[in-house]
Amino acid sequence: MRLIKFAAIAAGLVLAAVQSPVSAADEELVQVASFNPHGFKVPPGVYRCDLNRSVHVRQVSPDMQSAVLNWDKKDYTLHAVNARSGALRYEDAASGLVWLVIVGKAMLLDTKNGKQLANDCKV
Repeated sequence: MRLIKFAAIAAGLVLAAVQSPVSAADEELVQVASFNPHGFKVPPGVYRCDLNRSVHVRQVSPDMQSAVLNWDKKDYTLHAVNARSGALRYEDAASGLVWLVIVGKAMLLDTKNGKQLANDCKV
């Protein structure tokens, strides 16, 4: 009889755990951790790059899922995309711009035209 009661209680606890909703804060932490496993920072500011080029990162959302950057006198909103390499990858599908961030530097790519626009960018 004790075994049956124990099994019923255990089943109830498992059911409660499965049905309990994940808080928005917990979900955000999981999303950020999966997108940014190395904890890179993407500070807003002017990034100075090779060949006397610069990219102005105007804003990065608190959850790091989007960034607004200025390139060639235009603002672009790029959205986070998971990258297998471990780099942070932000993309704007409409323009083809990709902002890649690794430890200590970043680069801006034009995927529509297959060009590297800015390399070795640092704040």
